[in-house]
Amino acid sequence: MEEKGTYSLAKVAAELGVSKTAVSFVVNGIARSKGISAKLEKRISSFCRKVGYRPNIHAQRMNSRLVKNIGILIDKIAARDERSPFCEYNISNVIGGVAEAADAAGYRFTFQFYSKGMEKASIFEWFDNKEIDGLIYYGFGMPEEWNQRFREEKFKVVGISIDPAQGIPCVNVDNYEASFKLTKHLIGKGHQKFLYFSGSPDAYPGNERYRGFRDALREEGINFPKGNLFESDFNRETAKNLIRDRWMRGKLGEDAIVCANDSMAVGVVSALIGAGLKIPEGIAVVGADNINLSRFITPSLTTFDYLPFEQGKAAFTLLHDIMTGSVVPENVVLKTTLHLRSSG
Repeated sequence: MEEKGTYSLAKVAAELGVSKTAVSFVVNGIARSKGISAKLEKRISSFCRKVGYRPNIHAQRMNSRLVKNIGILIDKIAARDERSPFCEYNISNVIGGVAEAADAAGYRFTFQFYSKGMEKASIFEWFDNKEIDGLIYYGFGMPEEWNQRFREEKFKVVGISIDPAQGIPCVNVDNYEASFKLTKHLIGKGHQKFLYFSGSPDAYPGNERYRGFRDALREEGINFPKGNLFESDFNRETAKNLIRDRWMRGKLGEDAIVCANDSMAVGVVSALIGAGLKIPEGIAVVGADNINLSRFITPSLTTFDYLPFEQGKAAFTLLHDIMTGSVVPENVVLKTTLHLRSSG
């Protein structure tokens, strides 16, 4: 007899005079659900313990079509204002949406953070070792060499909030349309002098929001001085300090401030209230994302939905369709809703 640890599934089946399928059902713990008798299950499992046979999980993964596990990769920079990325409203809801849709489909997920300059091998090993069937990425943008390899090796990848021009199937909300309508709302209320606090230069949602803002102004023939654009990187403290500095230097003569996310808008509101200015009577403030805090600050914040939970669910559905070959993948754009509250 061969030594322990040298047995294969075929060798076990041959010595017991049973099928390889029966052995596979037993060692994978599904014998009873597959109609294997308790007596035969005991006989096979006892023999496997005796000879030290265990299934090669890695080989099983490599030989199976789907392992029913996906990877979730989250860009940490999207949570710069929070103590932990899991505390950030959009990140926690994106993960929640993916998790709910994955669970409903019988999938698990493996999670990892992305940070600029990280070793790419840690991501591609997921695919190379067949640990995951596909990947969902949420963040501002991945290195082009990553995107190129994803495309070349036909890895199943879906992005949330990434630029469709990257060539990876993705899910977004209509940031352009929402920002355009929100700016039009302010113009309709008589506002003519604007400040704009932008996001990160490589953030697709932020760029689309700024594009919608500028197009709304152009359509109404409203001038927007270059000096009224502040690149604030989606950061609350940066926006707050910029407003405080502008007010202290006596240069805050505008009547509306548009922020590329709610976090910056909260910082702006804080600075304006600290300066004794009334919102919206003295100056209007609007944001984007509709985070929980936007409803509870005073004044409550005018904003629009980013739908992170819905984006997470839609991303898994899109990825699942790609993994199973159900449909030709198409980018998903979710319609959003304005929330017109007290601040503007």
